Amino acid sequence: MGELKQLREQQETLVARAKDLNRKIYLAGLGAYSKAEGSSGELYEKYAATGATALGESAEGKPKALLAGRGLLQAARELLETAPDKRKELYERFVETGKAERGEKAESTSEFVLAGLGAVKTARAESEKFFNELVTAGEERA
Repeated sequence: MGELKQLREQQETLVARAKDLNRKIYLAGLGAYSKAEGSSGELYEKYAATGATALGESAEGKPKALLAGRGLLQAARELLETAPDKRKELYERFVETGKAERGEKAESTSEFVLAGLGAVKTARAESEKFFNELVTAGEERA
């Protein structure tokens, strides 16, 4: 009879974990919606202002959507210009994270392996942080 009781307890624990995970996923979705809802208007206004600045006096009378499109194009150009430097910084960050993870073994480990290990560790940490932020935002909205 003890085995049956233990099996029932395991089943109840599993169901409770599944319910908790389901709740967190729901809240993360709600949080994602809230964040998107809040930031989309801000981005639209920012891009419209950037587009108006880029066009100068000729922006007067132009539709806001056109100005926002121009601002988005300007932001994309800036991103492309800074991408090589950002890529290098990210690679170096991954290598350092990989070195910290490997400890003493890092000296004998390929830099590419260290970067890969660092990328995995960083992605895991960042995704967990992001998920928790979305759950928190979902709890605030609910």
